[in-house]
Amino acid sequence: MNFINILRGMVIGVANIIPGVSGGTLALVLGIYERLIGAINNISFETVKAILGLLKFNKKSWKNFTDELQRIDAFFLGSILIGALIAVGALAKLMTYLLEHFHDPTYGFFCGLVIVSAWVPFKLIKKHSFFSILAIIIGTVGVIAFSSLSTDEQKIHRAQVKYEIEQQKAPNAAPVEKEKFDHSPGRLAFIVFAGVVAISAMILPGISGSFLLLLMGVYFSILKAITQLDILTLGAFSIGCLFGILACTRLINFALKRWYDVTISFLLGLVLGSLAAIWPFKGTAQVGGEIIYLSNKMPSAFGSNEILTLFAAIAGGLIVLLFIYLENRNEKKEENCTSVNAVADTKTNSIANS
Repeated sequence: MNFINILRGMVIGVANIIPGVSGGTLALVLGIYERLIGAINNISFETVKAILGLLKFNKKSWKNFTDELQRIDAFFLGSILIGALIAVGALAKLMTYLLEHFHDPTYGFFCGLVIVSAWVPFKLIKKHSFFSILAIIIGTVGVIAFSSLSTDEQKIHRAQVKYEIEQQKAPNAAPVEKEKFDHSPGRLAFIVFAGVVAISAMILPGISGSFLLLLMGVYFSILKAITQLDILTLGAFSIGCLFGILACTRLINFALKRWYDVTISFLLGLVLGSLAAIWPFKGTAQVGGEIIYLSNKMPSAFGSNEILTLFAAIAGGLIVLLFIYLENRNEKKEENCTSVNAVADTKTNSIANS
């Protein structure tokens, strides 16, 4: 397991806890997006076959299994997954506390992280052309427009609906009649489609899958299905998510191979556009004792909160620089090892020939 990859996984895990911050964004700006997409893309029926082959308990099956692990870059995926799980398990309560008590500095941290690390996908673009610049603009404008689809009134209304659902779950709440879910083939097919769209959005930088579910009108249906354990609805949604992650990663992998610069430029645009969603200073409203954050605004004064937010943004940027430094040092070590091995092989061949 690579410690740096575990750290990257932790950063991605923390990002998934923060509303409006995409794990795909952090994967891209940390320089592992292509590798992550490629690794998931490699998972296929052969992977399942190799795992089931272990039941034969022979050396050939074990060899096939280890070869398959290497083919799908399993140790890299495992490192990222372990890091993400550690972050979600250990830091979920901390991040909830920070969002409740230090909302602006927390978002400022991620804002600084994204601003500095946008350099990572930018330097991946091999040739800057009209189409790559156009792709950046389309990606940026698209995410900003997407994040502006919901008005402040709609955000308050959704918060009220969510509050009512939570009240129904409260221990002292009056018994509520269970909702009758629509299990017709058409509705379940739409839930499958919603799962495909949501998980695909989560893979793309700068786009919130939960927000797309809201726009499709199924967010609260999924939420209620979870609270009431409606197996058919959850099963349909899970099938959609599984199909979506496999299909979307293959589509992105194909685009990267066919139109590399334009695809990376578009992804960079998504990252830049996500700054609109994670801008730390926002209007507020209160629903059921909970603060709801609304549209972006500029701070009216520069007090202690704004100073702390600025320092948090600088800290986020410095962490990215640390990752870049560690990555460059790691690459130099690998290059040196390769050079040493090449020299050793040359000497061995020379001795063998003489």
